[in-house]
Parts: sequence; structure tokens; C-alpha cells
Amino acid sequence: MNSRLLRYFLAASLVLTAACVSRLEAADLDGRWSGYWVDCNSGHSGPLRASFCKCGVDTYRVTFTGRFYGVIPFCYNVTLAVTGKDGEKDILSGESRVGLLFGTFAYRAEATDTDFVADFSSCRYQGKFVLKRCCP
Repeated sequence: MNSRLLRYFLAASLVLTAACVSRLEAADLDGRWSGYWVDCNSGHSGPLRASFCKCGVDTYRVTFTGRFYGVIPFCYNVTLAVTGKDGEKDILSGESRVGLLFGTFAYRAEATDTDFVADFSSCRYQGKFVLKRCCP
């Protein structure tokens, strides 16, 4: 085998190995989470719970439940995809339509095995979800 071909083979092997290693190091977000949400425009906030269910290699189906004004319940689903890494954090993004009144929300989140922080935005709302993994 000539040396140029060997170098290409080794370089390709390193790239594939690095891709596999980074995929293995991704956080496992499956399970229950708890925390709060806050709307940065109005200052409203409330309790928030989430249930993460892995539905693909890098995809989670998340059910968010919480309350507005401390008493009005809400519940909706969103699919979040792992789109990258930032050090130890996984970067996730997605969007969902939340009822007829609230419109489409876009999400960008950073997550570790224990912490999840997402920025959300729509044409009228902008804020954060801050969650910690619940104990089993």
C-alpha cells in the first residue's frame, strides 16, 4: 500500500473514531425533570415538569407540564433534536405549535446528565425553561 493511501486511510479512521466517541459521550436525558419557566418579556413564571423519552439516535420527545399564574395548567409535546455539543453540554433544538392562541415556539437548549436550560421564543413570547433531573 502506498504511503499516500495509508495516510488517507488513517485520517478517515481517526475521523470515524472521533465521531463514534462523541456520540457515546452524549448525555442520556430519558426520564423526569423538574424546575421552572420564566417569560422574559412579562416576568411571569411558574413551576415546570418535563418527561424526556428518547425516540431516535439523537432525538427526544418531551412532554412539558406546568402552570400559568400558579393555577392554570398547560401541557404540550415537542420533539428536540441533538444538533451539536459545547464542551460537556449537548445542544438541542426544535419547535412546536402550542395551541391556537400561543403560536409556534422555537427552542434552543443546553443539557447535561443533570441540568437542562432552554431558551424559547415565539412572535409574542420569549423566555427560559430551567430543569434538573428528578431522583429515581
